[in-house]
Amino acid sequence: MPSALQSYESTRKSWLIAGTVMAVLTLLPFVLNQLGRTGEYWLWVATEMVIMSLFSLSLNLILGFGGMVSFGHAAFFGVGAYTVALLMKKAGAGFLPAMVAAPLASAFVAGIIGWFCVRRVGLYFSILTLAFGQLLFMITLQLYAFTGGDDGIHGIPRPEMLTPLSYYLVCLGLVAGSFWLMRLLTKSPFGLTIRMTRENPERARFLGINVKRYQLINFIIAGGFAGLAGGLFAELNRFAQTEYLHWSKSAEPIFASLVGGMYSLIGPAIGSTVLIFLKIIIQQIHQGLVEIWAIILGVILLGMVLFAPEGIVGVYEKIRAQRRRPQ
Repeated sequence: MPSALQSYESTRKSWLIAGTVMAVLTLLPFVLNQLGRTGEYWLWVATEMVIMSLFSLSLNLILGFGGMVSFGHAAFFGVGAYTVALLMKKAGAGFLPAMVAAPLASAFVAGIIGWFCVRRVGLYFSILTLAFGQLLFMITLQLYAFTGGDDGIHGIPRPEMLTPLSYYLVCLGLVAGSFWLMRLLTKSPFGLTIRMTRENPERARFLGINVKRYQLINFIIAGGFAGLAGGLFAELNRFAQTEYLHWSKSAEPIFASLVGGMYSLIGPAIGSTVLIFLKIIIQQIHQGLVEIWAIILGVILLGMVLFAPEGIVGVYEKIRAQRRRPQ
């Protein structure tokens, strides 16, 4: 009975925290909207944080829950971005159809790439994802007439109803809905099976589980969410460029997962937000510090790996556990 009561209290606190966070994030743009140009800038930053949180969360379905390190996840982010750019700029499609098509296109590409990649494990899987990602990057770079090459596609139209404030709310709603779906997925029998394939694939095979099939489905789902993030990001900046598919873009959600905590569902979102905010603050302090951002990021990652390998969420959980212990 006490354990059931503790579980109830924990669930209640989790929902209370989630509700509070959503309320703060919903009210945030209305506060920033009163701060003039400074508020407009920080509203744009807040929208980017929300979108990139989704990108990091999508990778964590493969990385944290699936135990597979992908160096080509940006390929699906880029496919989503270019899908929105091509449909809205060249085909004249509306915002809603383009946003629906973005995750579908990325999931389709993820299905093709994943079919090859999940047949390998460990380092071979990682190298294959990197190879396919760079292949898509080079194809996009060469198809100048279709994708604009290294110039990208600029001037993506935005509906008049999508003001910076309303677009932030749209992104927040879509990311919150995606997070809820991911939570359902990771708590479902499918999610538990994915964790089993991460922890002990041999035992999973012994129990009759088709490990490769589950990994492929997880890979496709993660690719779809990354495509939605890419589509939202392209509409935010009103352009799509080849850098969205580059391997360096794939490193961003990996770093975010390491900083926030890859074994927690919310960890990568926290890590992504912290890193973006820190980079902006460093840029505000002195523009020259941006040039050594890679060094600063390396120091942060080194510190996290050595002293907090479970990330920010892991440190928080340890502090909570220590406070619960009887004195």
